[in-house]
Amino acid sequence: MSELLYMFGEMDPRVRPLTFSIRRWAQSSGLTNPSPGRWITNFSLSCLVMYFLQQLRQPILPSISTMVKAAATADIRITEDGINCTFARDMERLSFPSRNTSSLSELLLQFFEFYSQFDFHNRAISLNEGRALAKPDHSAMYIVNPLEQLLNVSKNVSLEECERLRIEVRNAAWILESEVENSSLSEHERQEQSWGLLNLFKHPEKSVIRPNMFFKPRMVEVSDLFEKSQNGATTTTPLVNYKNSTVRQQVQSIKAAARTELKQLRESSTTTATATSSSTSTSKTKRSR
Repeated sequence: MSELLYMFGEMDPRVRPLTFSIRRWAQSSGLTNPSPGRWITNFSLSCLVMYFLQQLRQPILPSISTMVKAAATADIRITEDGINCTFARDMERLSFPSRNTSSLSELLLQFFEFYSQFDFHNRAISLNEGRALAKPDHSAMYIVNPLEQLLNVSKNVSLEECERLRIEVRNAAWILESEVENSSLSEHERQEQSWGLLNLFKHPEKSVIRPNMFFKPRMVEVSDLFEKSQNGATTTTPLVNYKNSTVRQQVQSIKAAARTELKQLRESSTTTATATSSSTSTSKTKRSR
């Protein structure tokens, strides 16, 4: 598979810097992680870049099936496990001239716009065909393994991480589009702002959509209401400052109700323990008689 990615990188000088930029952006956004888990991997990201470059109106990369058809006898490769790694390795024989003249910055913006609208829920990505296919199962993200086409290289990606990817590519597209709109500003105004690719790594938090924005934050944390003293007794925390008097009154009423319930629970447990001990001693007395 590394040889195939190397071939893609050799076909056009824009492939490698575009892939590097997107992988660096994903790392900065927290989409990738060096530890294995439910998040997208760098290999899956590279496949997303390759597929994007295949489906452009003026494709920059050919589909793998095109490379297989152009393969010569010397290009035939079959592994010990029976995996077919046959594809054309001679650039001149492949003969895939690209008419795409987009710059790297334009391709970067198009990448983010493309995947912000991609239907990950119903469609699978196939580098072999260079087009989207019907998803064969219910995986959150499905990228067909280029060499073992019955496997999904993004099987590990969870639904939450797939949605995070959609949110982050939307954020990145919005940031780069804002950069294009700011091109009409004066030189002095532009110098005061972050520019170009650096905008993706130094964006203001308030202008970015985050998953936790869809959830209403708590007015006060429960742990702030009570704390444990050294002897194990529960005491109130005097250092909580409330900006709203209504919230303060609500918290005080909650504290009072909690104290009352705790007191009732202690009294109930004490009464139960006393009754249990009395019944036990009575039964012992009857047995002795």
